[in-house]
Amino acid sequence: MAFIYNKDKDNSLIVEDPIYGKIVVPYPFSEIVLTKEMQRLSDISQNGFSQLEFKGLENNDRLSHSVGAFYVMSLFLRRLEEILKNFNIELSKDDKDIALCSMLLHDIGHGPFSHSLELVTNYSHEKRTTDILLGDTEVNKVITSFFGKQKVKKIASFIAEINDSQELGKDSFTKILDNLVSYQLDADRIDYLIRDVHYVGIASAIDLKRIISSVNVVVNNNQEYELLIDRKGLASIENVLLQRYQMYRDVYLSPISVLGDYIFKKIIERYGNSMNLHSIPISSSFKILATDPRITDLNNFLKMKDEEFKNSFKLLSSSNLDPIMSYLCNFNNIEDYILIKNDVSTEKIKTKLREIFGEINLDNTLSIISIRTKTKLYNKEQKLNIQNGNRILDLTECTNLIRPQEILEDIYIFFNPELLRLELGLSIIEFKGYESEIRKMVEELNKKPEEFELKYIIDENADEKNSKDQQTLFNQIISIFTSNGFRVISVTEKQNNDEYYDTRNLDLYKNGGSLRIRKIEQKDKKKIKATCKMPQKKGEVYSSRTEIEETLLDDSFETFMQKMINSGVTVNFNDILKFPILNSHTKRKDVVLDKNGVQVCLSFDNSLYTNHVLNEISVTDRMIEIEAIGELNNRIILNEIHDFIASTFRNLKINKQSKYERGINRTLQLQNYLGQQFAKEQSLTINSDSNSGLAVLIKKLQK
Repeated sequence: MAFIYNKDKDNSLIVEDPIYGKIVVPYPFSEIVLTKEMQRLSDISQNGFSQLEFKGLENNDRLSHSVGAFYVMSLFLRRLEEILKNFNIELSKDDKDIALCSMLLHDIGHGPFSHSLELVTNYSHEKRTTDILLGDTEVNKVITSFFGKQKVKKIASFIAEINDSQELGKDSFTKILDNLVSYQLDADRIDYLIRDVHYVGIASAIDLKRIISSVNVVVNNNQEYELLIDRKGLASIENVLLQRYQMYRDVYLSPISVLGDYIFKKIIERYGNSMNLHSIPISSSFKILATDPRITDLNNFLKMKDEEFKNSFKLLSSSNLDPIMSYLCNFNNIEDYILIKNDVSTEKIKTKLREIFGEINLDNTLSIISIRTKTKLYNKEQKLNIQNGNRILDLTECTNLIRPQEILEDIYIFFNPELLRLELGLSIIEFKGYESEIRKMVEELNKKPEEFELKYIIDENADEKNSKDQQTLFNQIISIFTSNGFRVISVTEKQNNDEYYDTRNLDLYKNGGSLRIRKIEQKDKKKIKATCKMPQKKGEVYSSRTEIEETLLDDSFETFMQKMINSGVTVNFNDILKFPILNSHTKRKDVVLDKNGVQVCLSFDNSLYTNHVLNEISVTDRMIEIEAIGELNNRIILNEIHDFIASTFRNLKINKQSKYERGINRTLQLQNYLGQQFAKEQSLTINSDSNSGLAVLIKKLQK
């Protein structure tokens, strides 16, 4: 693997690190690195099955990361020592030893393929780490001989909760060190991001020196020490957040990575349930994991390494005893899996396959896979404080790049025709007769969806209808839902008052986009929220648009426009007008309905559009919006809803316009109509090309 070192005369280790250059691990920490439990980490991959897609990650091992995190922690401690001198406090050797040991040992509990193994064992590496540190191990003996039993327990408590964590206690200053070991911005996270990005093959945006220099300590009103980051380091912290988001999205939770994890788990399960495979001379570690997934014996766990499992995969893939197992164990076959890109349920795929093959049993098929991934990008319970002058703010109050409890969540659906062939027991020639139908099925499943929400126009002359008629229609539509298996969860009413902005040439309007400013009053608080929506191409569907929302401090939105530009929106935002073009005042009734755990929100909108440029021309209409709530897969219910809405209310017209487009178009129609009426009264001839409502609107804006 990537860990290369030499031992110096003073018993320190000189590590040749590809990230930081030469790292000196002084005695006695060098002796910890040389224990067999730590050395084992040189054959434990840092990134599990992400290496299937990013080959450079094959050289990224847990031991190198542990030493790298140790180095980053030493930089943090050096910075803390400088700061604490201002309080006439000396950072004790005990505190430094505990912090450095905790960081050096924090990953000693990882097994083959790191986090991938935890999906099989359901046993966290943090808990396994404490088992190793407190168990009958070489590393326990070494750290006990240097630091004593009580310190070993304290080191373990920094990594995970242990039985007597409360008895050990942590004073306010020790909690600062705890934050550097495991928190929003700790030595572990900084090193693994810089290191993983290096092996993926891209340049890191993380400025380690800047982050270290931004670390500060204050004493709060309770005379407790508090770790925070100076605002000058905010950009560096944002880079960490962005890099982490991008790595989770593109590497750690990429389709290939999560698929590799899934296949690994299925291989272990299949081997454990297949007695006929036990005659194959694979490694004892592989057999132990299959028969005892929690690996209750610590000695058995400590024998496990990546290479043993890779060799076992090769032996199983070359065996003819179980064709499906042979196929799964050849990870080159991962390219056969087809990603179904739309919100399609596995049951729908099974239904379509039964239409092709007849009534086949797909209850336990491995050819159709649904994998859900979910990662919390920022935990609001672990506040990262930023010092902004005399104020101390949570990170989320200082940046728009991340919000509290923000979740990165996805659902991947895969289909593998070759695995299906093996499960059905068909020869390659027999299966070939079905290939064209399967190809059509995949094309149909991956066809771009029309909409993620449904919008219907009830009446373009709502002002001429009385409220009694509206209530009747409302009751009829709700009745249709309830008779089709839905139940009403809640009914709420609200009003929105939105101002829409554009450029002098109506670039947003022409491209199907919008820039909206909404003022929200909640009790004694007022908020100003800006929202930009922009399809990638004029006329494209809802699912492909860019949508960014931000709370503003005042009516000015220059920074918001810059954010839109950075998001790749192809409109000249520097030319945005300082005044709104259109106002949309909407009275809205939201009804949330549920059917078998799937929820939809049915909204009844009465909207008044006022065009500020065309002499305050106003028009009204009514609209129904139906939107699925929650998981992406829930949106498939919209097809069912559309069918019974359209068949019952044939006079409803589907609307695919945004409120901005709709408001402009409605007021333009009225402008043209009034212009024609004026011409008739005055016996004038009007050139519709040069004097149309749109031409008038643009001319007025260009002034």
